[in-house]
Amino acid sequence: MVNPFSTKFWMPGVLPFQFLEQGESVDTLLEKLRRHPICQIVGPHGSGKSTLLMEILKRHKEKGENVRSLFFNDQHRRLPDDLMFQKDQILFADGFELLPPFRRLWLLLRSKRLILTTHRPIRFIPILYRTQPQFVGFIRIVRQLVSEVPDESALQVVYERCGGNFRNALFELYDQWEEPVLTLVPTVSDKTRPLVEGLETA
Repeated sequence: MVNPFSTKFWMPGVLPFQFLEQGESVDTLLEKLRRHPICQIVGPHGSGKSTLLMEILKRHKEKGENVRSLFFNDQHRRLPDDLMFQKDQILFADGFELLPPFRRLWLLLRSKRLILTTHRPIRFIPILYRTQPQFVGFIRIVRQLVSEVPDESALQVVYERCGGNFRNALFELYDQWEEPVLTLVPTVSDKTRPLVEGLETA
């Protein structure tokens, strides 16, 4: 059976971002972007910043706009050599803070339209959205991945152990699906057993 918690099922751009505020949506953010051509999505690790960024990028692509995505991580901290700052182009920079400081400043000064993600707010850059991990959002994600959701108290054990990091919690659910016996460690207690049993039958 295919593991429903494989990254291909929930990686950024696959599942829709879970807005928890009433009236907030990608459409409302697109309206804000008309007023702020350079802005930031701010939030802690694993809170959905990349997912939201990719959803906004997808909407711009559907409109036929000129977009380019830049992804930075611990292994990749440099700008592409072929980067051109076209007047009508929208740049999407995920993991912006991983760039060296002088490259960050250079990108901000040269860009005409830029949406970036960062863990800490950058001064003087308008905040498009703050991602705040909440357990209800995690439950909504799990419900999109499995047909039968296990006991929510068991899921909360995983969520809290991962410090509210959605990505790490989904990695742990992946491991529990693959090797359920190995995850029943004494520090967690048997609260994980209903979770594993529920996942195996989903």
